[in-house]
Amino acid sequence: MKKFINSESAVSEAVSFILTLSIVIVSTAIVYFGGTPLLDKTEKNAHFQEMENSFLFLSENIEKVGYDRAPIRTTELAIKGGSMTIAHNSMITIGDDSYSLGSREYIFEDKTVAFENGGIWTKYPNGAVIIVSKPYFSTGNVTTIPALEFSGDYWVAGEGIVRINAKTISSSMNPVQAVNGTVPVMINSSYYKGWAEYLEDIGAKNITIYDANNTVSSNFTTESVNVDVTNMQIEIREG
Repeated sequence: MKKFINSESAVSEAVSFILTLSIVIVSTAIVYFGGTPLLDKTEKNAHFQEMENSFLFLSENIEKVGYDRAPIRTTELAIKGGSMTIAHNSMITIGDDSYSLGSREYIFEDKTVAFENGGIWTKYPNGAVIIVSKPYFSTGNVTTIPALEFSGDYWVAGEGIVRINAKTISSSMNPVQAVNGTVPVMINSSYYKGWAEYLEDIGAKNITIYDANNTVSSNFTTESVNVDVTNMQIEIREG
């Protein structure tokens, strides 16, 4: 027995076991504390991207109601934190007439995805705006521009199923005649940088960005603009 207790081999095996166990424990801790935030971030990014895709479906339903005059439509979205809301702080000015624009927004941590006037926009913490889905301005000798306003003031936060009901309250077509072959169009919006990119894509001229008041101005070369004004009732309900 004494020989076993005093055996250097036994001591070496014990030390080796302790070292191995320590390495395993430290490695596990590194993986847990280093990997968990990364996994959490990955899951959150995946959820936000899923919401961007869901907004495409929401956009289709809103446009069917607003532009195709379909009856009330209901869209269900699953949120995992963040908040779903309706904003009323955007405006489009065409010629001398101004129209309020409504925004359906999902705010998740430091990012926002929104449906506004036919387009879907993602806004990042640094102020950059990405066009997820383009709005539709029909340009030509006679240009048609939508002005989609939302009635309602709803806010839902947390996790679960959210139902969005949409129906048309009123609609009209307002003509704006060009002056010297152009019609000025100005948009004030949280997503003005994305709007500036879109206006350039469709051939608008003299595009100017005003960062101080979240505005972009432009001119359309056209004979006239028909403003398709639609007011919709939007309701956001839990489950």
